Amino acid sequence: MLPPRQQPRPGSLQTSLSLVSSEHRLSPDAQEPRSNSDNVHESPTESASSQETWPTADAVTAKKMENGKIENDCPEQSVIRRVSSADKITLRDIARERVDVISEKMHRLPDEFLDELKNQLKAILEGNGGSQNREEFLILQKLVQSRSDLTAKTLIRAQRAQLEILVAINTGIQAFLHPNISLSQTSLIEVFVYKRCRNIACQNQLPADDCTCELCANRNGFCNLCMCVICNKFDFEVNTCRWIGCDLCSHWTHTDCAIRDGQICMGPSVKSGSGPTEMLFRCRACNRTSELFGWVKDVFQHCAPAWDREALMRELDFVSRIFRGSDEPRGKKLFWKCEDLLEKMRGGQAESTACRSILIFFQGTM
Repeated sequence: MLPPRQQPRPGSLQTSLSLVSSEHRLSPDAQEPRSNSDNVHESPTESASSQETWPTADAVTAKKMENGKIENDCPEQSVIRRVSSADKITLRDIARERVDVISEKMHRLPDEFLDELKNQLKAILEGNGGSQNREEFLILQKLVQSRSDLTAKTLIRAQRAQLEILVAINTGIQAFLHPNISLSQTSLIEVFVYKRCRNIACQNQLPADDCTCELCANRNGFCNLCMCVICNKFDFEVNTCRWIGCDLCSHWTHTDCAIRDGQICMGPSVKSGSGPTEMLFRCRACNRTSELFGWVKDVFQHCAPAWDREALMRELDFVSRIFRGSDEPRGKKLFWKCEDLLEKMRGGQAESTACRSILIFFQGTM
């Protein structure tokens, strides 16, 4: 298996705040209650790490310092201009009208009116208005995605706020509307036409690493460096069992997604191809298998000493669910060990004691 996901490349923006998902927008992350069955497919309906994220304010400020674009935190007081009803435009106008027509109108509108338009879309994407916001977003996105005139050539003529709104509607990601995030016009257009990763903290051109696999070639906007091959969502969680990397094609999958989708199951030994079965991960990108016991062992030996109490319990829970359906001795023992440590930690056992116990367990295995 690949080693645990490492920190992003130097210069990459760190991420933290959750965004509206690209596939389950405007709905809270639901989780199914834990069951007592031995079903290997048990997994939350939404991966805890399967949320799209955007940079923290500190990371954005640091990025701006690199670019020499530090802004004054105390903007000058602006004079609010009145806008006649004939000049006003709506989000639906932007979503359905020709780029050049709307661009001309928006160039004549005051900045505060344009900011209000973006704030309206932010509120819709946040989903606090319930079903009404969901319906409005779906209408806007359908209007945008059904158009054939929104190309790299036509979008060059878009006014800045117009382009940001179109990209936010198309991706469902409100970070593109954030005042502290300023991507170039070219980058925004490339995100819109699926030539650049929509993850602002990644921003790689697509297909990433010039990958020619069927997944990267045919799934619009997919980035194999930061997105799950099953749910198509991204984050930068690292040093964790929450992501499984294929050691053959180097594509990544959320562990929750793999469990829920049946990509983790018992199968013939990877090394021998026959004989006793073991718990395996089957990569959807290349359809090849990798063994999981050795991978989990490596992750814990390299990363567990740095985990805090919450992280250790979370990782033990992941491993417990991975090996819940194991019917081979090592996997069964690992499942029982994780369940035992989780129970003891819930009863107050120190994380250092639990960490030492699981590492000793792994030292005694081949």
